[in-house]
Amino acid sequence: MESDAKTRAAKIIAELRYRQDIDPIKYHKSMPMQHRFSEDPAKFKNIFGANRSGKTEEAIKYVLSRMLKKPRQKWWICGETFQDSIAIQQTKAWKLVPKNRIKYGKFDVINGFTNRKLLLDNGSLAVFKSYDQTRTAFQGDDVDGILNDEEPPYDIFAEQKMRLVDRDGEMIISMTSLKGITELIESIYEDHDVIESQHAPLVNKVLPRIADKNGIRFYFLWSEENKYISQERLAKEAELMPQDERLCRMYGVPVNLSGRIYVTFSKQIHETDIEDVPTTGNQLWNILDPHDRKPWAIGWYLVNKNGSIYCVDEYPNRKFNEMTYDDKTYEEYAAIIKDKEAAIRRVFGCVGITKRIIDPNYGNKTEKLAERQGGQSKTTPVKKLEKLGLKYADGIDALEAGHLKVREILHWKKKDEEFVISPGIYFASNCHNHITGMSRYSRKDIAGTDGDVKDKVAPQDKWKDFPDLVRYLAMANPRYIEVKEFVPESKKVY
Repeated sequence: MESDAKTRAAKIIAELRYRQDIDPIKYHKSMPMQHRFSEDPAKFKNIFGANRSGKTEEAIKYVLSRMLKKPRQKWWICGETFQDSIAIQQTKAWKLVPKNRIKYGKFDVINGFTNRKLLLDNGSLAVFKSYDQTRTAFQGDDVDGILNDEEPPYDIFAEQKMRLVDRDGEMIISMTSLKGITELIESIYEDHDVIESQHAPLVNKVLPRIADKNGIRFYFLWSEENKYISQERLAKEAELMPQDERLCRMYGVPVNLSGRIYVTFSKQIHETDIEDVPTTGNQLWNILDPHDRKPWAIGWYLVNKNGSIYCVDEYPNRKFNEMTYDDKTYEEYAAIIKDKEAAIRRVFGCVGITKRIIDPNYGNKTEKLAERQGGQSKTTPVKKLEKLGLKYADGIDALEAGHLKVREILHWKKKDEEFVISPGIYFASNCHNHITGMSRYSRKDIAGTDGDVKDKVAPQDKWKDFPDLVRYLAMANPRYIEVKEFVPESKKVY
């Protein structure tokens, strides 16, 4: 009898294993936060997963479930490189897909799925793509859903969104944000609302578990919830990591690990409403960075008696990096500067001086170029503007020293939600280019091709123009200068 019972048990176990091999997705159990992600009806959902949190497997399971549930679905499953696609996304899909539902999709561990495609018997199709195919590979098609496993380049993300319009499709991103607050993360995640939070033991902080920004949902998967990894080993690894890296690798929270130059800049701290800027005790400073191939970058700053600086206006008043040229003459630029300053003076009651500073490189460039080429012209932007009534002084162009000066005026500190140290500079919310530039200004890739970290890395050009204005301002040590009314000395009467 005992032998028969063992035989029956062995047959049942073998049958269960066979069924699991044939239809593994049916037997896959999601962790609670993963399950809540899958049940959320939002069209744009993100898994911000820690390392070893099961984010990729859960995202692939979600896509396959959608394809199995509804016929003739078309999904893109995207990874960073072709090799990543095979080793990670395609391998996970093969692990989970019901083998008896495959109509087309021979798989091997070297080449992945034939032609990067997996077709189910209900007509649903998954196409495996990778970011190294560049933007053109993501054009000219309409799909029901896109899974980005790890963060896509912003231009590919923008193209992908257009492919979802006709079918009212879904966007899924699963990632560990080791690149920091990139352009993509800032656009979809910054200024989010926390829906649920929880205490995180390894950092001793309360962290978000579910967040939302304008209908975009974020689910945070934690490493310590994965019962298949050693929690003791995890805790030891955490001890060796800096706090920011722990937040990212253990709890999936995007942090600034990508060489951002002004890490203390915060929209929540440094951005202010124009209505909250003081209207008395102000002196006006104007910083100019002229160009010959793109618009001039111009900023206006109030230096207040209270010791604070307020960035209150800028040119252009539209997204600077979307403008490829600006064909204004010196006279037109001078008129813009004068008109803006007249308005600023009326509103903010500026007294005394207007200090003007120009980028010294381009400000004196024309004269040097003319002399070098043997020309007769001695005109420079500085001289041209002076003839138009705008006298500029050269800015101090010391890059690293300037970065330190800007960090000084950005510096702030809070205790119990109260400022112990208030920031020295604020940016009015209408100064979009300043705010965007200060939050995104970063160095080029700090890691070399061999994986070593470089000692000196130049800043990226894309977001530097308006942070450069702030740098020239900071290097000039802006301070309120008391202007006393001149009283002529009266002669003594004997």
